[in-house]
Amino acid sequence: MGGGVAGQAAFIVDHGSGAVVVDTEGREYIDCTSQAWSLGIGYAHPRIAAAVAEQVYRYTHIRTGFETVPKLLLAKRLAELAPGDLKRVAFTLSGSDAIEGAMKLAMRNRDGASTFLSLWEGYHGRTFGTLAVSWPHPDNIFGRWMGPVVRVPAPYVYRNPFGEGMTAEECVDACIHFTRQAILHAVDGPIAGLIMEPFQGNGGMIEFPPSYHRKIRELCDEFGLVLIWDEIQTGFARMGAMFAADLYGVVPDIMVIGKGLGGGFPISAILVSERLRGFKPGDHSFTHAHFPPSMVAALATIDVIEAEGLIERCRQMGTYFTTRLRAMQARHPLMGDVRGPGLMIGIELVRDRDTKEPARKEAAWVVREGMRRGVIFGESKYLGLGNIVKIKPPFVITEPQADRVLAVLDELLTELETRGLPS
Repeated sequence: MGGGVAGQAAFIVDHGSGAVVVDTEGREYIDCTSQAWSLGIGYAHPRIAAAVAEQVYRYTHIRTGFETVPKLLLAKRLAELAPGDLKRVAFTLSGSDAIEGAMKLAMRNRDGASTFLSLWEGYHGRTFGTLAVSWPHPDNIFGRWMGPVVRVPAPYVYRNPFGEGMTAEECVDACIHFTRQAILHAVDGPIAGLIMEPFQGNGGMIEFPPSYHRKIRELCDEFGLVLIWDEIQTGFARMGAMFAADLYGVVPDIMVIGKGLGGGFPISAILVSERLRGFKPGDHSFTHAHFPPSMVAALATIDVIEAEGLIERCRQMGTYFTTRLRAMQARHPLMGDVRGPGLMIGIELVRDRDTKEPARKEAAWVVREGMRRGVIFGESKYLGLGNIVKIKPPFVITEPQADRVLAVLDELLTELETRGLPS
């Protein structure tokens, strides 16, 4: 039937532990994807297993509309962790559900407004509503049934959307000016809000200068727009802080979280400013939105992050990787750029550093051949230029495992640069 993500793995998973997954033939792979950012604390953490096992003997399902102890405890915990005044919490099961809920709240708080601003290369999901605010995939046939969205450029400094020759801050200012004009000249009606990722994962592992976040916040305040941050990929220690909002010192009006929150169990949440109007009963409820096993898994995940010092661990291992990668960059002309805080690392491969011609086939070969050598690299093929190799492993990856990942990448790049792509 299909409909899922295009298959990358050429093996059948049997089990996993920490940063390693094992196939049914007993072969081990170091996972540098964290299974789509979801396993920050690693595979099969015993505290997750124990919490879920205890819960399923109590009850497995309570529909929305009923309160449960896990739900109340998790809401309290998230409100305590959330930056600023994001103290109101709503739960859903998937990131796309949560993004659409955030969009509903923006519309509820901007009477008569239904247009959204979103960023070039942004990614927010694959439902109709989230596809609408994502950067259009060339194969997307569903665009004919989407709401009004105005897309604005973001400061992808390595590939400045306004051309070469600008500094990073000039690129930021040009993007802010463009966004201001888009707001002033909106042709699809009043704008409800601006939705963005603080770091673009699927769009190419694009890191923005910190000043951009501050200036976007100021622009939304000036025009009364609801600022939505999609932290589904960046939240829960991935960038060396609990949230990107903590890292950059900017608080959005609504923050959406998921993936790493559940330690591998499906759960997402919408964190909302106390200044905004919330949902009315029935606005955004789903039968399994408050799935108790996922709630206790999320509580256990937060406990693990704090008890095992995984925020600091992520910072340390991120520095370990990027320091080594930048040293490799000096001897590998294919490596055009290395970027990303914490364990949210993108390596942009180019055929020529001057022209920055994307090395798409080379990146695809690195990912494919890396798996054969026991390393699962992330790939960039849904959005962006398709030339990004991603390193986003579980935070519990060890230095010897990191050394192996780097050694395999070094081998692969050397082979490409000396012999070219295999025919």
